[in-house]
Amino acid sequence: MDHSFLLDALTAGEWTEMGAIPRASNDTRLLVIEQAGRAIKAVYKPISGERPLHDFPEATLALREVAAFRLSDSLGLDVVPPTVLRHDLPAGPGSLQAYIEASDDDEAVTLTSVQTIPADHTPIFALRTEDGRDLVLSHAVGEGLRAIAFFDLLANNADRKAGHVITGSALPSTDARDVGIFGIDNGLTFHHEEKLRTVLWGFARTSFQAEEIDALEEIVDMGQALQNRLSDCLSTTEIAALRGRAETLLTAEFFPEAPENRTAIPWPPI
Repeated sequence: MDHSFLLDALTAGEWTEMGAIPRASNDTRLLVIEQAGRAIKAVYKPISGERPLHDFPEATLALREVAAFRLSDSLGLDVVPPTVLRHDLPAGPGSLQAYIEASDDDEAVTLTSVQTIPADHTPIFALRTEDGRDLVLSHAVGEGLRAIAFFDLLANNADRKAGHVITGSALPSTDARDVGIFGIDNGLTFHHEEKLRTVLWGFARTSFQAEEIDALEEIVDMGQALQNRLSDCLSTTEIAALRGRAETLLTAEFFPEAPENRTAIPWPPI
């Protein structure tokens, strides 16, 4: 993905507001951004439109969206769409994230009958619909989804729903190289207390790969460049907690299992 163009467009491009995105928990709007003769879509989440939460500091969700991209980008994970904090938007300062257009093969996480679970998927949980159908949520175990699951461990993502995983591209292009698997809606992240809730538990007990160990070591070392990228979005306590999570994971050497002493799946999970 062409991060340089997208970041330039998100930071300084001419914007046009298209309207509210329905069913969002907070004020969420779709913008069209024009830059250098090209146009992209972007998701704008103004700080002024955030609903207060009892367990996250007030007016910080947009900052956490930005921190999520910066962490993903710094570690070379490329799982969070380019995201900036912008001040000249209609409802004031807020996060502005490149909109991911879903591709036709957007099936990284699926909800199917037991008989039709894709061969390359691992089942996570079963549910019964209001009309009495028994379904199973499953997800692929490829590298793209694994990178999101790994990122969520680091960011302590409290809300990785199935609908927050999208296969697609932010660029209006047919080039397959622009298509990836992305995790969106990353506002409920980086809490200093353990809050990981996700539908991507299929990697549990899987040993970390060499590049994942390198990423964990980079966070434990917490160089000045990484600290500077995070410090204007997160508190010192939250950055210390991020480093502590990396230390714990590095010692464990594998993806953890879902905890039994608290809720491990977000609600609603879809």
